[in-house]
Amino acid sequence: MDPLYNDDDGEHRIRVLFNDPIHKEEIVGNKNIITQIEETKVRTNGAVIIIISMIGIIPPEKQRITPCAVKETWVDPTQLDLTKAKNRIKENLKRQFTSILPQAQKKISRYNDRDRGPIRVEMDCAPNKVFSACDQVRKNVGKASRVIFYYNGHGAMSCAHPSSENGRSIWVVNGTIMHYTVVSLTNLMERLEAPALYIWDCDNAGLIVQRFNEIAREKKEIWKNAGRDTPEPRFEEECLHLAACSKDQVLPQNPEMPADMYTSCLTSTVKTALHYWFHQQKITNIHIIDCIEYLDNIPGKYSARSTMAGELDWVLTAVLDTLAWQIEPDYDRFKELFRNCKPVGLLFRGHILADRVMRAYNVAPVTHPRLPSLAGHPLWRSWDLALDSIMTELSLRKIRPSRPALHGQISTFFFDQLTEFKVNLTQYGKHDKVDSRQLPVLLQMLMSAQYRTETLELVGKFLDRGPYAVQKFLDVGILPYIRQLLTTPSRDYKYIMVLIWAKILATDRRHSTADVVLNQPECRRFFVNMLNDPDMRLQTRAMSCFCLSILAKNSQKNQEILLGENLIKELDDCLMDMSSPNKSSKLQNCAVLCLANLWDRNEKALWASVRANTIDNHVIKLLDHPHPETRTSAVYALGTFLNTRRKESDHGESIEHRIASNLLKTCGDGSPLVRKEVVVALSRYVQQYEQRFQSAAVTVNEEVMTIRQRVSICEDEESVSTSPSLNKKLALKNTLLSPQSRLTSGNKFVETWKCLKGLEKDPHQEVRELASKVVFYIEKNIPKLHNSRKSSETAIGSDSGAESSSTSGYVIIFRSDSSPESRSSPGSNLSNLGLMGPTSPIVYHYSQYSSKRTIFGKGPKFEEFEEERPPTHPEESPAQIVKTEFPDWCEASFAKPLLSKGQESDPNSELFVHNQIRDRKHAEKKRKARAELEKRGHEKIEAQIFGIKHNSRPHRVNFHPFEPYIYVVDDTYCSILDFECSQTVHKFECCGRRGSARDAILLNPHKKPFLCVVNNEAEVFVWRAFEDPQTFSLATAFKAFAEGVNKKIPMILNYGEFTSNLFVTGQLKRIVSWNLFKETRYPDIQTMTEMPLTAMTVFDRTTPDSGDQQENLLLAGFYDGVCKLFDLRNPTHSQIVQRFGESVRSKSTSVVNVHIKPNNDNKIIYTAHSSGDMCFWDLRKSRCGGGQSRYQPLAHEAPKTLSVVNNNLKTVAFHNYAPVMACGCYDQGIRIWNIWGDKLNDIKFHEGFMGQRVGPSISLAFHPFEYKLVSAGLDNCVTVYGKSTQPQSLRY
Repeated sequence: MDPLYNDDDGEHRIRVLFNDPIHKEEIVGNKNIITQIEETKVRTNGAVIIIISMIGIIPPEKQRITPCAVKETWVDPTQLDLTKAKNRIKENLKRQFTSILPQAQKKISRYNDRDRGPIRVEMDCAPNKVFSACDQVRKNVGKASRVIFYYNGHGAMSCAHPSSENGRSIWVVNGTIMHYTVVSLTNLMERLEAPALYIWDCDNAGLIVQRFNEIAREKKEIWKNAGRDTPEPRFEEECLHLAACSKDQVLPQNPEMPADMYTSCLTSTVKTALHYWFHQQKITNIHIIDCIEYLDNIPGKYSARSTMAGELDWVLTAVLDTLAWQIEPDYDRFKELFRNCKPVGLLFRGHILADRVMRAYNVAPVTHPRLPSLAGHPLWRSWDLALDSIMTELSLRKIRPSRPALHGQISTFFFDQLTEFKVNLTQYGKHDKVDSRQLPVLLQMLMSAQYRTETLELVGKFLDRGPYAVQKFLDVGILPYIRQLLTTPSRDYKYIMVLIWAKILATDRRHSTADVVLNQPECRRFFVNMLNDPDMRLQTRAMSCFCLSILAKNSQKNQEILLGENLIKELDDCLMDMSSPNKSSKLQNCAVLCLANLWDRNEKALWASVRANTIDNHVIKLLDHPHPETRTSAVYALGTFLNTRRKESDHGESIEHRIASNLLKTCGDGSPLVRKEVVVALSRYVQQYEQRFQSAAVTVNEEVMTIRQRVSICEDEESVSTSPSLNKKLALKNTLLSPQSRLTSGNKFVETWKCLKGLEKDPHQEVRELASKVVFYIEKNIPKLHNSRKSSETAIGSDSGAESSSTSGYVIIFRSDSSPESRSSPGSNLSNLGLMGPTSPIVYHYSQYSSKRTIFGKGPKFEEFEEERPPTHPEESPAQIVKTEFPDWCEASFAKPLLSKGQESDPNSELFVHNQIRDRKHAEKKRKARAELEKRGHEKIEAQIFGIKHNSRPHRVNFHPFEPYIYVVDDTYCSILDFECSQTVHKFECCGRRGSARDAILLNPHKKPFLCVVNNEAEVFVWRAFEDPQTFSLATAFKAFAEGVNKKIPMILNYGEFTSNLFVTGQLKRIVSWNLFKETRYPDIQTMTEMPLTAMTVFDRTTPDSGDQQENLLLAGFYDGVCKLFDLRNPTHSQIVQRFGESVRSKSTSVVNVHIKPNNDNKIIYTAHSSGDMCFWDLRKSRCGGGQSRYQPLAHEAPKTLSVVNNNLKTVAFHNYAPVMACGCYDQGIRIWNIWGDKLNDIKFHEGFMGQRVGPSISLAFHPFEYKLVSAGLDNCVTVYGKSTQPQSLRY
């Protein structure tokens, strides 16, 4: 929707210019793109389980309480035979670790001999059995896989015993005589190698971890001193440790809990958590006693989330995963321990539970790498509440067996977490970082159909926060689950799935992410089908198109896959559906960019588009689209097409030439973004035909010399005059410069070269720099081409219809300083070229060439040229040196918020509040100014408020509408002056370095104004925040017209607020019209006269009595005293609806100014003439109406006339609301009159002691609302006048 602003009085509905992202943002890509290659994930495929239980034997120096914990793997050995107990313990442990290792489950069935499997269990074994198990498992899983080494030393001596080398060895049993012996950690490390995961469930386990790392560091030090011939030992980095207690602690012996409490937390988390909760709660809650029978027999299966057992497992998994997510702030450790390897993640999540359980018995588990304790985290309360809910339900069922079963989840854990995350999203601002601690819970909720749709919506809103949210999303590991949902999408969440993937692909550019989508046909078809789904919103279709564009980018493999899905036809249908300009330009941009990414270095896709006629039917037509962003996308796509074709083909060349011809038509586009992309696209064309462009450069140079020689007869006689002889000379010059007179007219390479040379003089710096690089790339090889042209004649092109000529015997050689940095230097012959072809709207006037340069002098030697030429890399091509970030910027737009409103529309944003305060402030200021005008609008303007001596002669002065500022524009600079504080606020170059400023106006005056300046080269510059030195910037710059620039005709600007049209004069017979909102040139307004235009004003508004019908009038005054009224709603051939001023024309006078008041209900037009006459024309007395006649004069040609001066009127200003006008004369004075013919006062002297006489006025302007006048004179004095009781300090 177009941004519109409603004025407080309801008279205007004004567009806000340059308010789109392409104007306000820097055109750069997303700086937060994830491109790094993921590290290879280490799999865990084997386990060595060593159990030293020594059932019934108490190790020496080890004390046990009575009763003490005796259960191992939930088996009570005192209730079984010794052999059966040992076998039961071994089987349980093996089953538990087999369930943890999914890869091991597949291998176990291959081995009949259990000693050769990936999991080895040894109980009360000797050292040789330990070493044999380590060797066998390592050999089985390979050196790259991780091995789990589990050590249960409940029946062994303490590791802190001196006989164990103070923790450098572990205790085992000599199987023959059943006594204790040690296994060195060094030998164990060498046998098991790295990577490995060690689990130490024994007393003083933390000491083993400490000694292990010490040995690892010693090994690395030995390796460094030995010369580093062998691979570096990485035991400390690649070996993980889980230890049941610290180095000075022993394991708890609570008889109500198992002896291997730590192991139980790792391998049977739910059961251990239940027992721990029961024993902690039974003292305070007597009802819990009734549930003891359910501790080992919870109804249902852990794998079924609809049962009680499954719900408990589901909740506990979410709690442990959420706690793990909050351990590491950088989340690299989180991915390593909890995501990259499933068995490692299960064990470390079990450690988080063990940390809570063990610390309840004053034992602190240890890990390497070290993890902080989360035993007191508030989330455990949510787990306890879930357990309370389920166990309470079980108690009630026991009391009342007839109690009906509850459907769905019994606990409210997931609902509470979902509500908390929703609150977090709403309470934070749009650009604030949201707490992401619930993301693992959301991951678990995606597995349930009950919560899936609402969870996906919250995930989409979270990802809409920006790249940081996407990074968190990827780190937590939800991507595989989102991918799975693509295979069976529901219509309820299709749109949010597209949003989620658009956010992911906008930030994550790793090939693994693209493969997630492309490897499954259902996934890629999901996005292709969304392109033309009529039930989907346009924004959703655009996001789907963006996803396909990213998938096809820089990958020929992916391009081939998508071509197999008939994507070209789908995009063609999408563009056909979007052919109306009122449709979503975002979808058109994405479709065109997707085509470009499919074409990129893929000729198969290119020819598929040619066969579908996509280029002519859609892409080329988008070059005339009203939105600059869409035009830029079309240019980028055509440039990609030109950069792709490599095989020689007549058909391919004809397509490229047709594309280049259409690109030339956009060289004069009003948007610098479009022109930059045109340079990039043409550089691809230049690269394809480099030798032909070198010939074209030489031919164009010869043409320039010929034309300059032929027009030199009238170069010094150009002036604005009605003399017939001079008009004939001007006509002769225009004939010589016309396209038909050129020697190379019709040669596509010559015309393209002229276009690039013209863009080298573009008013926008970035466009100039890009064009200079392309031109320099061709010009640097001209000497070599010149030598070859001496020996043989080179044809530019078989289809050009023109032959290159070398009869002149001389070609001007480019100077050595014609580098991209010095391209604008007048010392280069070709750098002064500005002639354009007939297909291009840019044709530079010959007057920019210097007539004093030596044309036929002796040129430099080729050797000197080559020595002085700036060094360039021999392998650099235009495709390498000429680039923009527009496609990356388009992709980055999808990483920004898409669901929420913009800041200007969001009532909760600071910008919205700021704009509201500003608008109310402006409305109050206007109200006060109007009230003041009613009281003082008939009084004299005689008090001097401010005065300053400007450094150079001003061309235009005017007021800022809502700040106490005036802007003064001279040849080069614009100065912003504070007339209340008498100081300069800002001063900057406002019109480029090639021309001198001639006129300036304000755009968007009711909002934050823009300053629009035009120079004598017809270059227009629009400055944003011009009054602020810190934030001012160039909003846009373009050439209003390039054909036939006559520097002697006045350059005048005017602007229609409602239509956003900018009108520029500076040519005979026409007024140039630009739409600044669309940044396109409208058809010129034909003046139907040979006289130059000297004054102009625009009147456009929506009148209350005409509904939506707007008045769009342009009033122009000419050099011969005639005024014409144009109705711009009419067709071009019938826009002149009134013509008057013939009676004034008889006095040989020109029009100085014309004016129509904003509230022109009485239809009065004011004109001022250089003879000193002020004329008031009444449109109500016209005989013609509605544009029925083009030249029908007024019924009463003689208007009300007021003579204010005698034949020396220089400048006139009219107040918009007060009935006053100010006249500047050549006789050094300013005269103030009202519209009834009463003279209010004269201003002849500056105030102050010995005040000097006021100089002849150059520019006068009233304040838009207040009763103030600013004047600029030939004496360089800028003065502000008003009704002031105390004048401010003056500086002359």
